[in-house]
Amino acid sequence: MIDKDNPIPIYIQIKDDIFNDIETGKYASGEKLPAERILAEKYDVTRITISKALKLLVDQGFIEVRRGSGSFVMDRKHAVVGSKNNIIGVLVPDIQRGIMVDLIRGIEDAAMAAGYNTILCNTDNQWEKANIYINQLIGNGVKGAIYYPVQEIENGVKIGCSNEEVVRKLIDNNKTIILVDHECKNVTTDLVVTDNFGGGFEMTNHLLEMGHRRIAVVYDFKETSIEDRIAGYKEALKRHDVEFDPNLIQQVKEYGFTESFSELIKVIKNELKATAIFAMNDLLAADIYFHTNNLEISIPKDLSVVGYDDLQFADKMRTPLTTIHQPLYEMGRESFKLFLERLQKTDERYRKVILQNRLIIRKSVKKLN
Repeated sequence: MIDKDNPIPIYIQIKDDIFNDIETGKYASGEKLPAERILAEKYDVTRITISKALKLLVDQGFIEVRRGSGSFVMDRKHAVVGSKNNIIGVLVPDIQRGIMVDLIRGIEDAAMAAGYNTILCNTDNQWEKANIYINQLIGNGVKGAIYYPVQEIENGVKIGCSNEEVVRKLIDNNKTIILVDHECKNVTTDLVVTDNFGGGFEMTNHLLEMGHRRIAVVYDFKETSIEDRIAGYKEALKRHDVEFDPNLIQQVKEYGFTESFSELIKVIKNELKATAIFAMNDLLAADIYFHTNNLEISIPKDLSVVGYDDLQFADKMRTPLTTIHQPLYEMGRESFKLFLERLQKTDERYRKVILQNRLIIRKSVKKLN
């Protein structure tokens, strides 16, 4: 049966159903399958969906297409064993968040090149939803998952233990798990990140070299990648003999174009006397641009602003944004590469792959005397 509420794509479910019919002998070796039109009616889907399902069966050696004649069951000795062994889950906290697009593309491109299929699961930053997806993925026999952990979004409430529960469930069910961008501190597993400490250090060092001493940091989610960036920020201050002021580290309580965010900008500029804001991601930097515009604060004349990620819009903002470029597509590819390596070498020590970032200097920083 096909379950349209299942996170596994419909065409993969159909492929598995047809494969089961082949395995149980409903379709014998050399027998012709029903036409695509008939299969589409049976499963109540489009012919395009049926074509995608049949293509997977062809790629895996279960059927062959004879031009002008249709699809036929291959001799079983030529078939690939295990119809679900090439499926992995990809869990991300917010598919609409800027960095996810290139990250997912990198994973999918690498997976497709290796003959794997991906199931994309959007957790909406809810560990309960992540847990449901994990149960469904395990129940459907996937090989494992690439997991971008759920982020802290509840005003200081720690949910790291919930991520830990999700990861341990995969491990306990003998599934391969690769973490992306940040780790679960109490669970040791393979991890792919960029050099967040180095990125935080390099950006802060740039601001210091431009004469800034009161540098505010604005972040939204509390996670290990942000902690590493702030650690790099602190180290740069130390190297320049600038005293660290914890009041300059500010968490946004209400994300987006909110009144509280606007008030925070006023506090940073007028009360904390910051001359620059280091936004921990480009989306936050874009929000800061919005609020400074409403407050008639000019960037960079009145306030310098920098970001992190180098999303596609960063160089198109009214003042092109100085930021840290993260190799997001490469992070996705490396995540899948590490996934394959872990499948083949289960007894090796866990690895932490760190990709290098680079500083992108544009026009959003003013040089002070």
